[in-house]
Order: sequence, then C-alpha cells, then structure tokens
Amino acid sequence: MKSYGEISHYPDPYGEQLKAALADHHGMSSAEVLLGNGSTQLIYLLSAALRPRKALVVAPAFSEYANALTLIGTKVASFDLSTNDGFQFSTERLLAVWDKDCDIAFLATPNSVTGQMIPKAEIEKVAHIALTRKTMVVVDEAFIDFAEAESIKALVRHNSSLIILRSLTKYYALPGLRLGYLLGDAGRVVDLETYQEPWSINGPALNVALACLKDSRFVTKTERWLERERKFLLERLTALEGLHPLASRTNFLLVKIERSHGDALQLRSFLLQRSILIRACDTFGLGVNYFRIAIKRRKDNQRLLAALTEWTSLIG
Repeated sequence: MKSYGEISHYPDPYGEQLKAALADHHGMSSAEVLLGNGSTQLIYLLSAALRPRKALVVAPAFSEYANALTLIGTKVASFDLSTNDGFQFSTERLLAVWDKDCDIAFLATPNSVTGQMIPKAEIEKVAHIALTRKTMVVVDEAFIDFAEAESIKALVRHNSSLIILRSLTKYYALPGLRLGYLLGDAGRVVDLETYQEPWSINGPALNVALACLKDSRFVTKTERWLERERKFLLERLTALEGLHPLASRTNFLLVKIERSHGDALQLRSFLLQRSILIRACDTFGLGVNYFRIAIKRRKDNQRLLAALTEWTSLIG
C-alpha cells in the first residue's frame, strides 16, 4: 500500500501520443518533451521548480517571465535591446550585465515583441556559457516554427543547462486551446514533471495538436503565404510617410511611428472606429511610438493599409 506522502502521476495515453508525435517531429525522444497548458504555465512551472535567486530577462519580452519570477521572490534584472540599432542582439553586451551569480536567464528568438531573430551562432554561445557556469538559460522559441531551421533544440540533449520553450498555438493559430511544451535534457524533464499539477492538458487540445502535426500541406502553404504577404505588407508600410516597420521572421510586424505623426494609442483609437485592432506596445516598455500588427490575408492587409494611409494623410 502506498503512503499518502508518495507522489504518483498516472500516464495520460493521449498526452503520451502527443509527446511521441512532437519527439518525432523534432528528431528527439519523448523523454525530452514536457507538455503544458500553454508555454505560460511552463514558465511558472520553471520558476517554481528551479527557485532562482537572481534572474536576467532580455527585453523587450513577454511579461510573464518577470511575473513568474517575481512571484517566488526572485530578483529580476533586465538587459534591454536598443531601439537605436533595431533591437539587435549582442552576446558581448549581454555578458557585460549577465552576472556570474545569476541563476537563470530568459530570452526569446524570434523576439515575441520585435519579431527579430537572434543569430543561431549567438544563441549557441549563450547556451555554452550557461553550461560552463552551471546556470540555466531558457530560450523561448514560441515563434520559431516560422523559421524552424534556426532552432537550437538539438542542443538540449547535451546541455542540461538549456531549456527550450515551444508553442503550438502561434503557428497553427490555436490560442484558445492553450497548449505548449518544453524541450530539455531527459533528466531535467523528469525533475520538472514532478512539480507539474496532473491533468494540465485538455483532451480537445491534444487531439487538435495531433491532427495539426500530421498536416504537412499546412506547413507548405503557410510558408508560401507568409513569405508573400510579409514582403507585401513590409514594402507598403515602408512607403507610408511617418511609419518605419522592422523586418521580421514571424507572422507579425513591429512598426515605429515618427513623433510628428501621432502615437500608437491615437492610432489604435482611430483604427478601432474602422473595426481594426492593433497592439500598442507601451505595455512592453517601448513607449507610445511602437505598434504591432499581424500579417493576414491580402484583402485584410489591404484594408489595414488603406486605413493607415488615411491616418498618415490626416496627421501629416
């Protein structure tokens, strides 16, 4: 008979199927995969399980990194990418602020705010430094499906200091189903799993995710569509006076507004009257001169461009 003090998580057959499918998809083993109720749950799980004293977050960033860390009393420092050079990442600049007694670092590629990639070689350097220091580094690859060749997922097998966060809801447009996963050293995954509450994943999400992974045509069609529409939208936005979009590897674009052409909060109100919603980026610490837009179908992109053209003519 088991005592009440023992922890026992019974295996979920559907979850095991999805783990096996993800492992096959990434060329890894099921033991290196941990499912979660969205990557946000896994961020909180990592914080609770690892209990870091000091952390470094590369910003601009998803707010839940700092929220999860602060909740458990972690001292959080920020390494802010500069707006002056288009938010370019530099390992040398990171090392200048990455204290050796820092227990964990969080960074994202592509960046979930700017859409910018950190060069794969630079991320590999960061992961190696973390292993040498025996500290942890969490690389959020929630948007990497749009540039899969840039993933450093293969490194987790030989680097127990590295955790990769992934999401199925960005690429497959499934936000309401809440399904994410992490990739890590098998031993590390076992340790983290003991901190996860049972029944974290719902049945519909598991079944939809399995169907998505089997749909190879979706991947091919998405790559063609996104490359075409991202180029179209980037070129048209660049041509509009007062707007400066940043090149992106994701399904969204970050756009800067010149100060003489209003701000993102004013633009958001203007577009809402036309049933168009943008993301003002003041909540990311970028001030009121940045906004983010999704790349959509051609007719939707044209409708947005028409509204932005109207806005720039009124402001100018």
